[in-house]
Amino acid sequence: MQIASETGGWLRMRPLRYEADAAPGDPAEDWLVVSVAAAGCDGHTWQIDSPCLTVAESIELVDWLHGRSDYDELRFIEPTVAFRQLPSEPGLHRLEVAFSHETLPPWLPGAGLDRVHRIRLEVTEETLRRAADAWSAEIATFPPRADLADW
Repeated sequence: MQIASETGGWLRMRPLRYEADAAPGDPAEDWLVVSVAAAGCDGHTWQIDSPCLTVAESIELVDWLHGRSDYDELRFIEPTVAFRQLPSEPGLHRLEVAFSHETLPPWLPGAGLDRVHRIRLEVTEETLRRAADAWSAEIATFPPRADLADW
C-alpha cells in the first residue's frame, strides 16, 4: 500500500511474512513483519521492517482506511505505528501517522521510549480508497491463523 500526500510526504507499508512459523492459538500472538517506509513533507525518508501489526490489526486497518470505523484514531497492541484522522475539508482526508520505538527514523535525534515522529498526509478520497484496496489485497496472502471470534 502506498499513500502519497497531495502536499508532499508518503507512507508505504507491505506485509512481508508471519513473524513465527507456528500458528498461534491467540490472535494477539499472530504477528506480521511489515516493511514500513515513509517520508515527511520535508523529504526525510526512512525504511524499517518490524513485526508491528497482528493479522487482526491488519484487517482493522483496511476497515479504518475505508472509513468503516467509528474511531478517528487507530492504535495497535505494539505502539510502533498509529493512525489518526484530523479535521479536513469535504473530499479530503488529513491523516497523521505516528511512529515510535522500532519504527522511528534512524536520523531522529534524542533517546528514550517517549520519542514519537509524526508525518501528515493530505489525500483525496480516491487515494485513500486505493490504499485500502491495495492493503486488503496484500494482507490476503496472510490469513488469520488464530480464531478471531474473541478479537
